[in-house]
Amino acid sequence: MDTKHISALTDIVGAENCYSDRAHLIAYSYDATRTRYEPDAVVFPRNEADVSAVLKYCNENRIAIVPRGSGSGFTGGALPVTGGVVLGFEKHMNKILEIDMQNLVAVVQPGVINKDLQEAVEKVGLFYPPDPASQEYSSIGGNVAENAGGMRAAKYGITK
Repeated sequence: MDTKHISALTDIVGAENCYSDRAHLIAYSYDATRTRYEPDAVVFPRNEADVSAVLKYCNENRIAIVPRGSGSGFTGGALPVTGGVVLGFEKHMNKILEIDMQNLVAVVQPGVINKDLQEAVEKVGLFYPPDPASQEYSSIGGNVAENAGGMRAAKYGITK
């Protein structure tokens, strides 16, 4: 990837959230499949505005984007097969924003860990059924992308 793109992405998210060093590229080149495809950059958006700006820039410059939750999937969904930018949500976008008791809806950012959401809703007397084997470290964004289920999927269905 041309250094001008790294500079532009750094301008969007800050130097502490845009990496093209070897260590980050290797760390984000695989998921639970252990198949490896190295990205050209790893970007950690701080908020929705960053996500929008990064997507806009990459779209305008025809740079592939791969969103990544925890990288715990076994289907290769978080792998940057054609290079490009891995958009990592675990660093900043990992908050439970709201648990709406009346409508039984949780508003969360994609980097929220499945088990953390389960524990948060249990504290208010609710239940979040999806329980993939990786629930201790898999993210809700990844669960949605992969239609994660777990043992309770037969009774309650999968994540959609």
